[in-house]
Amino acid sequence: MKHIKTFFAKEGTVLISFLLMGLIVGIQHYFMGPRHYNNYLIFRQSFVHLLAGTNPYVEYPNEYFDIFLYHPSFCLFFSPFSYLPVWLGMPLWTAASALVLFYAIRQLPVTYSQKLFCWWFVFLELVFALHYQQTNPLITALGIFTFTFLERGKVGWAALFPLLAFSIKGYGLIFAALFLFYPRPWRYVFSSLGWLILLTFLPLPLLGWSRFVEVYQQWAACLQADYKVNYGFSIMGLIKLAWPAFESVSKVQLVGLLLLASTWGLLFLQSLYRPLNLVTRLSLLAYLFLWVILFNHAAEAQTYIIAVQGAALYLLLEKERRPRWAYACAILVFCLSILPATDVCPPLWRREFFYPYLIKVIPCTLVWFVLQFELINRGLQQRKYRTPENQPGYSVL
Repeated sequence: MKHIKTFFAKEGTVLISFLLMGLIVGIQHYFMGPRHYNNYLIFRQSFVHLLAGTNPYVEYPNEYFDIFLYHPSFCLFFSPFSYLPVWLGMPLWTAASALVLFYAIRQLPVTYSQKLFCWWFVFLELVFALHYQQTNPLITALGIFTFTFLERGKVGWAALFPLLAFSIKGYGLIFAALFLFYPRPWRYVFSSLGWLILLTFLPLPLLGWSRFVEVYQQWAACLQADYKVNYGFSIMGLIKLAWPAFESVSKVQLVGLLLLASTWGLLFLQSLYRPLNLVTRLSLLAYLFLWVILFNHAAEAQTYIIAVQGAALYLLLEKERRPRWAYACAILVFCLSILPATDVCPPLWRREFFYPYLIKVIPCTLVWFVLQFELINRGLQQRKYRTPENQPGYSVL
């Protein structure tokens, strides 16, 4: 038993597990047929349509179903995979998605045992996300990179990652909110403007001005046409289940936004007098991971790699303090949010109970609620964090 524990505690074992699982999922879906790698085809063909001068943001039923919705620059980011045959490109895409998240967690300023907890806690949820070939693991990694680069004082580079996330999915920009708690905020703002201009005009040399403007107009029209009232795997979805007459999605999102703003406001005011310690800064990152999914009306089961990562970050912090409730929350998240997506759960249970009743959402909502209360409480208290290791840029918990 000790040898098994030692084996799975090695970083090399974790790395190989992430890499192999990424490759296996990609290969598996390739042999299952195009219907099982539709999302990859959407991403792959976006660059093809961009180069061909056709509208990337309309349906192409002969190639794939659904519509490409991402930023025009994403077409260029995905272009290397567009030149590869599907049998090679798709396993490389899923493997790359897994490795980027592995590396992001590796950069966290926490102890090795805490990184190990984080890696294995999110592993099964990552595998589930990889089956959809979507960008959610990448969004998760970009959120972590934003935090780690801010911690290292690399403000200019830290400004890039939320904008890269925004170029994939609009809500990825939320990670930029972390900059308020770090030195040189104006440098972050100016760096963000520079990166925004660069990413916006990235397709211009390839397309020419008239085509460039046309593509952005097509993207805007697509986003406008795609918007619809939805409840998703979110807090709004839970309310809808409990109260079928509920329709005020935007009002709940407004409440969520006010809670986010009040949390940030209180802690920002505190940070003006004394820097927040690392535990609090990590808690803010965990909060964003949870908040951006729980208040997202378009959240799906496969987006929960983002929320589960947030839960993992917060639980690893509480785990060090040994409160019993943290162990209970960890078990709930693992058993009710993660395991139902695996073969451990009978498909019938998944179809008839776990998914229709949004069971996956409940444990993450519980963790977010406790974290919300704790952060507000910290913001209202007058704590003193004056030791050097509590300053941004240090990695001691």
